[in-house]
Amino acid sequence: MSGALTGKAALVTGGGSGIGRAAVAALLAEGAMVAFTDIAEPAGERNGDAHFIRADATLEADAARTVSEVEARFGRLDIAVNNVGNFGEGDTIDVPFSETSLEAWDATVRQCLTTCMLGMKHAIPALLRQGGGAIVNIASLAGIRVTRYASPAYTAAKAGVVHLSEQLAVLHAPDNIRINVVAPGLTLTEGIESRMAPELRDAIAHEFHPMGRMVTPREIAAAILWAASPASSGVTGLVIPVDGGWAAK
Repeated sequence: MSGALTGKAALVTGGGSGIGRAAVAALLAEGAMVAFTDIAEPAGERNGDAHFIRADATLEADAARTVSEVEARFGRLDIAVNNVGNFGEGDTIDVPFSETSLEAWDATVRQCLTTCMLGMKHAIPALLRQGGGAIVNIASLAGIRVTRYASPAYTAAKAGVVHLSEQLAVLHAPDNIRINVVAPGLTLTEGIESRMAPELRDAIAHEFHPMGRMVTPREIAAAILWAASPASSGVTGLVIPVDGGWAAK
């Protein structure tokens, strides 16, 4: 551990599993004080010394309370990782677009884009109180490239995360707030590993990733850590694909 983030306070939404959990571990390893949210406390071993906050990132009251709790506990907020984002209830890849319900569309947009908006809305004032900081928003290659393994709502919402991040990166650059995006490709999370047969995982990975394999949450967390750290001090408005080469195809 180099301790590059010693004395800094970080918040990761959806930090109980998958990419979020890996991001929490990476930030802790660099010396940061870390809080993470999830809708339920994770089962099993706790993620180091990270502080758990039960919160629903789709709710503005919870987003505001989360930032307030981080500041109360650590006295500051320097890094915000907006990681929550998935298919909403009723949204699936096998429903034709012409049959997509408005409820399913809204649920996914709320999960992917609204959570990011609320996270930034309430984190930015806290970062301003510290004279600046870093925000890392998690999008997806599905927001950059067309794929048959994502719903139209998901791809639109993730594309929205990219452009919203770029706009706010430009607007808040004078405030010393850096905003970057990490866009994962096919990722071998615990959920994918438990639900998808290895042969199917390999076949899908070979279809999209020139590397021929899925990327891991730890590999994505490494990119999140770089975007949040002083190592990227001159970088804002960047979209970082972690995708085994998919974005280059």
